[in-house]
Amino acid sequence: MLHIQLLMKIEQLIVQYLYNHKQVSIQDIGIFTLSPDVVMPTESDKETILPDNAIQFEYNAKAAKDEGLIDFIVDHSHKIKPLATSDLESYTMLSRQFLNIGKPMEIEGLGTLIKNQQGTYEFIQGHTVNPKLENNTVRIKEKIQDEISFTTPPKEAPANKGLLMLLGTLLLIGVAGA
Repeated sequence: MLHIQLLMKIEQLIVQYLYNHKQVSIQDIGIFTLSPDVVMPTESDKETILPDNAIQFEYNAKAAKDEGLIDFIVDHSHKIKPLATSDLESYTMLSRQFLNIGKPMEIEGLGTLIKNQQGTYEFIQGHTVNPKLENNTVRIKEKIQDEISFTTPPKEAPANKGLLMLLGTLLLIGVAGA
């Protein structure tokens, strides 16, 4: 059986990247920074509460791509770099569209991003740590056929095809004779 490797949401990868690297830049949105004082929980901890102001957000409409984040997505999703880049761009584009129509952007493990009346983004920090990636993985099993054939079996002629041809011929002779 073929196992398609770990499928993860881009959002989860962004959060894990922030936890590991203390800073992540989301293109055209801004930069999230994790306070250096915050100690991330070990795998044995089930749920950890983040202290207030543990995550800061700096709005930057011209924030650049975070190449480290793209490499992180490639490593954890097993996708090629152009596909991982495209997935991240799609995520940020959709996020900006939702923010522009007044929908909050909720990021599990970080908090909520909203667009204010001045057109800038405000961040409201969440207080629980996102579970590790290993706990949020999905494995899909795909059945592999032993033999793939692109030919189709020939259609069987109807049993009464000869009878229909005989009747058609007789009808044609009858019409010609009349």
